[in-house]
Amino acid sequence: MTAPRPPTEASLRLAERASWGQRPAPEPMRAKRPRMRRVSRKPIVKGSLRGFATVELLPGLRIADCPVLISNGKAWANLPSKPVLGREGRQAEVSGKKQYASILEWKNRDLSDRFSDSLIALIIERHPDALDDGGAA
Repeated sequence: MTAPRPPTEASLRLAERASWGQRPAPEPMRAKRPRMRRVSRKPIVKGSLRGFATVELLPGLRIADCPVLISNGKAWANLPSKPVLGREGRQAEVSGKKQYASILEWKNRDLSDRFSDSLIALIIERHPDALDDGGAA
């Protein structure tokens, strides 16, 4: 006499459904935590500058003094930078325009644009008129 074969995985699942019914749908995932939150702002209106924002990225990197700018109806935010110093410790200028050097950089333009768009959206969410012409971020 031969020994009975063990049940297959498929036959076990069929028997399980017959006894218990369909498996419940998985619970919805927790709401996504925002990947960025605005911590503070310093409103300043000077030329295209509308102020500075401090943001926090997950898992806890805080970036202070991100300039928020507006020109030709378009708003954007940059990572902070530092002045380029020339002779005698004065800020370098080229054609009358002050020069700045990057402190931090995104590895590509897409990440830079996503950061900028997200920060602008956070500012507008809390202060809808902050970036109107003449308004402060």
